[in-house]
Amino acid sequence: MKKIIAILSAIVLFVSIAAPARADATNDEEFAGKFANKLVKIFEDCQRVKPGMTRAELVKLQMFVQDWGPIQPADDKRFEQHTTFAYRGCFLIRIDIDFGASDSKESQPTDVITKVSMPYIDARPRA
Repeated sequence: MKKIIAILSAIVLFVSIAAPARADATNDEEFAGKFANKLVKIFEDCQRVKPGMTRAELVKLQMFVQDWGPIQPADDKRFEQHTTFAYRGCFLIRIDIDFGASDSKESQPTDVITKVSMPYIDARPRA
């Protein structure tokens, strides 16, 4: 939690420094405050995904979509132990999720999450 607060503080500081100069300083403060609140909400949403949850529970949250990448078709149901998911509110924000090993060659609703990464920004261009 301390790490998240430190990251959010750094982002708020960056935004307040890098934001374009405006005649009214209150607008800058208001923008930085709203931006910080939005980031906190995103991080809180990402923390709702925990090891031990199933793939079905992840889908039920309706906050993330699987990032299929530019090559893999979206209807591909192959089991992938390491999968990237994009936050629905901003597709640049992603988390990596590891699922426990499975005997099935297809992803199942009962697949269990074993590891969840910290949220990160992935702004690489998609083909």
